[in-house]
Amino acid sequence: HFLKTSIPFPRLTIHKINSIRQMLETIVCTLDISNSFAEFADKFDHDEAPGREAKGIKVLYRGVANNNPSKVVIVVQAETGVIAQHMQDNAARFVENGALMHTAVVTSYKQC
Repeated sequence: HFLKTSIPFPRLTIHKINSIRQMLETIVCTLDISNSFAEFADKFDHDEAPGREAKGIKVLYRGVANNNPSKVVIVVQAETGVIAQHMQDNAARFVENGALMHTAVVTSYKQC
């Protein structure tokens, strides 16, 4: 059975689909950026990577929309709750690196 809840973040909401049996969650996040995708990706891949690695957050995919160079998608996976805490702890840094967090649409998935 699935239970849908919302966890509020500063100007951001994560929609969670909960499952008791699985410890990993996969997050799909779309958001707008204030810089070029090349600059955003460089900061995401280099400046932000050590923080993710330290928390066991695995990047599955990141890309830019075909029809909108200011819209990106990020897919990450980690133990349940780790990514949400990481996003809260690093929101200011993400904004400095070009993420417009107020535009983020974040959805969490768990395998059953």
